[in-house]
Amino acid sequence: MKTYRKLIVLLTLTVTQIVFIGKICQGQEGLFTIDDYFQVTSMRVSAMTADGQWLVCSFSTAADRLPRDNFRYGDPTYVSPSQVEVALLNTETGRQRKLFADKRQVSSLTMSEDESMLAFFLVQEGEYQLQIWHRDSERFESIDVSEHGEIASNTHLIWSEDGEKLFFALRAADWKQMSQDMFDTAVNGPIIIHDTDRPFLMWDEVKNRSRLMIPVMYDRKTRSLKKLLPETPLLAVRMTKDGQYLIFDRDVTEKTDYERIGGTQRQVEVLAVAGGEPQILFTKEQRTRPTWREDNMVFAYAEEGDIFIQGITDDKPRNLTKGAEEPLEKKREIREIKEPKEEEKKRFSVSRFCTDGSKLLCTSRRELAEDERPDEDTTTVQEYWVIEAESGVRKMIWEQPAELTKKARLSLVEWRPDEQMMYFSYAATDKYDRGLMKLDLKTQELSDLIRSDHIYGSWRFSKDGKTVLFTDADGDRPADWYITDPDFTRVRRLTTLNPRLDNKALSHTELITYRDTDGDELYGVLYYPANYEKGKKYPLVTEIYENYFNNGFSSTLNILTSAGYAVLHPSVDLETGYPGEAWAKGALSAINKVIDMGVADPERLGIQGTSYGGYATVLLITQTDRFKAAINNSGKVNMVSFYTQSPRYGIRNIHAPERSQDRIGGTLWEYPERYLAHSAILYADRIKTPLLCITGDQDPNVEAFQSQEIYYALRRLGKKCVWLRYHNGAHGGPNTSDERRDMYQRMLDWYDTYLKDNENSVK
Repeated sequence: MKTYRKLIVLLTLTVTQIVFIGKICQGQEGLFTIDDYFQVTSMRVSAMTADGQWLVCSFSTAADRLPRDNFRYGDPTYVSPSQVEVALLNTETGRQRKLFADKRQVSSLTMSEDESMLAFFLVQEGEYQLQIWHRDSERFESIDVSEHGEIASNTHLIWSEDGEKLFFALRAADWKQMSQDMFDTAVNGPIIIHDTDRPFLMWDEVKNRSRLMIPVMYDRKTRSLKKLLPETPLLAVRMTKDGQYLIFDRDVTEKTDYERIGGTQRQVEVLAVAGGEPQILFTKEQRTRPTWREDNMVFAYAEEGDIFIQGITDDKPRNLTKGAEEPLEKKREIREIKEPKEEEKKRFSVSRFCTDGSKLLCTSRRELAEDERPDEDTTTVQEYWVIEAESGVRKMIWEQPAELTKKARLSLVEWRPDEQMMYFSYAATDKYDRGLMKLDLKTQELSDLIRSDHIYGSWRFSKDGKTVLFTDADGDRPADWYITDPDFTRVRRLTTLNPRLDNKALSHTELITYRDTDGDELYGVLYYPANYEKGKKYPLVTEIYENYFNNGFSSTLNILTSAGYAVLHPSVDLETGYPGEAWAKGALSAINKVIDMGVADPERLGIQGTSYGGYATVLLITQTDRFKAAINNSGKVNMVSFYTQSPRYGIRNIHAPERSQDRIGGTLWEYPERYLAHSAILYADRIKTPLLCITGDQDPNVEAFQSQEIYYALRRLGKKCVWLRYHNGAHGGPNTSDERRDMYQRMLDWYDTYLKDNENSVK
């Protein structure tokens, strides 16, 4: 009888109403699954035609990057999988022209200057092959250079302006064998010798092999190849637009540097393609990164606050800001800007050249007087200057208002001096308020082009200035691509990358504000359970790392929210020397806020983290017993043993506590008490929370030995711990589809066991 009544009701509804109800029901039933994780699609744009009509795109999923052979991490000869679907996308019609019928492994998709050809490397059986695709005929042109050497996997690929030449890099004949031998010795021996007299750590020597390349020029007309340099350790390469000069960064590092991760010293040189010896533009002592004019014939840089400019064939640079003053009459054009004191010296930074290279856009900062400051934290404002490249005459074109500086972050996206326009991405610092703004330099008027609580990014202007490309996501779903005119009068959606998620009940996100125990205001992101019901309390999984503010779609978190969990990303205030206090002060306060909101059940709290977050997780459960379950994925537990572990990562795990992320603030011998205080292993007897540890045996960053230590300690203490090892896994866990499915299912089982009604058991 009830079914009959429902049928009568449905028959009285309109077709539109029936479709709407169907979507609601389907959305409630369709939850995001582990299998969905592997199918979420993203799109990358490699090139855009000058008129904005065509995009060179590649489409891929998480599954396309699996499986990886983590046993070969650090092997310079290893090429990890990365399958993509390549297509030209018409921005007017949405039509796609696919290059291949299936997904292939390609890299360096590069369009010729006249936009008639697309060059790229096709990877087959680990080898790189140079291919050219002709747009008109859709014909492939294969260029075989195997008689000259193997194409370097990390090479550049550059067209000459006339489309007749291609510049890339090869390996030396003995490079592959020597690299494999060095890697095999480091991994398998049989005899491995480490010696402090050697300038480099062994794994730095292996890693540096990937930089050895032979830059070459291939002439399509004559089908000839010219080697421009002998085997050289290259870091970056560019060509002048006319193809006459090669500009490259040579690696001149002399030894392993403990001051900086990577510790690379570079020397910028220029070589005439016609022949001759390279000339040095910057020595290794000059750490300045130059900003290049579009044709790469001229560069500019800042040094001690001054702006210098130099052509690649000039003997020395010119100082543009020393002595050349801003014309007085130009200063008065900007209203309400206070003049700097005479004794103050402006310190400039280079932003970019204009298209024709005649002007430079530069920035400086002005100290605000006390009566100008909107709050105690806003003490300076950004100034924008145009400097004539020839004369050095400068003019301040805009000063960012102090009130705007206080409440938002503005980042320059585009500068069009011919139209007197500047475009800035906008992001509020206290709420989800983001978009793109336009500054009219004539009127000094700043206006919104697009603005909402959505996440915008990947801003790109076509060369003719008539088209703007960008991504847009509502904060809960994956991003799609959109296109419009510079005034945003006609915004059009280009892609629907994930239609399979249209009827999935995904998590909704919310920015929350709270105060830590020190009284500092912090932000966090709350991911509501799928199909959330207001008034119902849910088990809460808190994922910790450092600071969180922006929301956004997360496949991994949607696995949890679809299983009925709320997920929290809290922020913490880390202090050098005492980082271990931060999570107890900040994360617990954020959890209390979610409990007060009526979303979280205080009796069903979980905690997890990956890498640095895993370290924080184990450290936190030594300080509180509020959590009923915890997961440490690839996190360290012993700061002393970790200090010199993971040799494939070079000095990273020494640098982290001394100078960077771990925030200990010095060496083990300077602050032994700090290393001990932040080693959870020493306080394992305090842990009451069941702990699941996930590791990859091939993790080059945080070795599996770290979880081994806490597992055996907790077992000895009679406490609950499961250590989940993936033999081929790396940092973050497994790298095959089946094993990753296994990991996510075991995580769900773990939380179900301890945060729900024990309906599931840990397997």
